[in-house]
Amino acid sequence: MKKIFAVISILLASVYSFAQELTFRSVCDGLAKNRTTKGEFIQEKTIGKTGRVLKSKGKFIFCREGILWSTEKPFPSTLVVGQDYMVRVSSDGTRKTMDAKNNDVFKSISSSIMGVFSNDVAILENEFDVVFTTDENNVWTAVLEPKDSTAAIFMKQLILKGRSSDGHSEMDSVELNEAKGNKVLYAFMNQSHPEELGKDEKSYFLER
Repeated sequence: MKKIFAVISILLASVYSFAQELTFRSVCDGLAKNRTTKGEFIQEKTIGKTGRVLKSKGKFIFCREGILWSTEKPFPSTLVVGQDYMVRVSSDGTRKTMDAKNNDVFKSISSSIMGVFSNDVAILENEFDVVFTTDENNVWTAVLEPKDSTAAIFMKQLILKGRSSDGHSEMDSVELNEAKGNKVLYAFMNQSHPEELGKDEKSYFLER
């Protein structure tokens, strides 16, 4: 019995040690191992002044080229976010491209999300104060608060939540708390990690 107890104690200590080693950097490294993450999302936007909740749902892509939000309900539309540009695609296929090089707020938000998935922790820690917590099941939360006063006018907090296992990580939700009191919550489901985007999917992103 003493030997069995000793083995169990060692195993529990190993699990505890692994949980203790989970850091924001290791989470970003685990997310970056997936070149592409695809899935479905549900968005809930809460209007601070009225408490009204607006819901939408659709599909998303996180990749090294950028981020794609394809909303299906209540109205079809597509938004593509790159490092320095944004593309809106209407239901009839019309595209409108916007240059965001001189938009400090846009660059801060887009670089933060893309920084997480590209494991560019230096950019994140340069632009945000990061508070990272985890539990014994390797469920983690990262709270990002902008250091830049310009970004802080729009964004109060960006809260990332997810899970890690065997060196890999998945993002379960992103919550944006706006300075004006509004809250936008994205919940992610049915995720997959293909090696490459399809031809139609690639066409949404601008070549650089």
